[in-house]
Amino acid sequence: MNRAGQYAYLHGKLHGITAKSFLDARFQTLLKLGSLSDVYRTLFPGEGLELSEKDLVRSIERKYALKNLASYLRILEIFPDPPTLLVHALKRFEIRNVKSILRSILTGLPLGELWDIGRYRTIPLPVVDPRKTLERTPYASFLEELQSKPLWEVEFHLDEEYYRTLWEEIEVLPKKEGSILRPAFLTELRLLNILWVLRLRYYYRIDEEEVLKRLFLQDKVHVEADVKAMYKLPLDEGSPWQNWKYGWLVTITSEGLLDPAPANWRVSKRLYLLYRKIFYHRPFTLAAIYGFFRMKEYEVRLIHTLTEGMYIGVSESAIRELVEGL
Repeated sequence: MNRAGQYAYLHGKLHGITAKSFLDARFQTLLKLGSLSDVYRTLFPGEGLELSEKDLVRSIERKYALKNLASYLRILEIFPDPPTLLVHALKRFEIRNVKSILRSILTGLPLGELWDIGRYRTIPLPVVDPRKTLERTPYASFLEELQSKPLWEVEFHLDEEYYRTLWEEIEVLPKKEGSILRPAFLTELRLLNILWVLRLRYYYRIDEEEVLKRLFLQDKVHVEADVKAMYKLPLDEGSPWQNWKYGWLVTITSEGLLDPAPANWRVSKRLYLLYRKIFYHRPFTLAAIYGFFRMKEYEVRLIHTLTEGMYIGVSESAIRELVEGL
């Protein structure tokens, strides 16, 4: 079977998986459930349940993410030689592993559970000695960087390397595939940069000059003017932010203060809608399969938001407002 045939075969399979996913209307069924136990039984029917509500939060999130990871791996196994774009998409899990290992090295705290991406991993599992493990991988340079730079900056460089490689993968795609994914990826880069700058300014109080040195792929997207416009806005007053180009990312509290907390979620929702459109409107393409990967990533985030919200007592209407209010 040639590549076109593989994409056509797989697209039909993915539509079946999507129909059973807890996205859009099906997510509403989870919102109406009364407890985390009910959520667990709905997501994992027929499986035993002997956990406290507190443990259920972590269990549901991890278990559902592992379920999606397993589906990614099965999809890749359909190809005798998987497209490198899809393999790189899978590497998002390994990037999370690297960040966990770096944090463990920095803090001295025990290393938590890592993600096993099978034959595509470059980090051997299990990890016994975090430092020695990274020394033997393509991520060894980040160990040296960790000795002289704050963790957030090291993680920035790790993410930038990931996105630069992703850009390179998109650039070598056939013309049709590239024309589908390139605009979406550039939109994603712009939003990630704005979200990143918002975090650095609000939470870390990094000044404008330093932030402008730390933007993702500055040679591909130009957000400097938007960043400078952000730095003209006051942090202690919310109303001026409403007229900013990306004002939809933040919330203004009833006291008139700036609340950037929803920004991360709103970027995720915007990217989901972007890749969802590719999946449904560009059938039988590699771009559609990549779009499916990104949709499922958003689904895991939905489950995470739901379980965390239910555990701390957030109302159904408040969770719905968060996930739908874009």
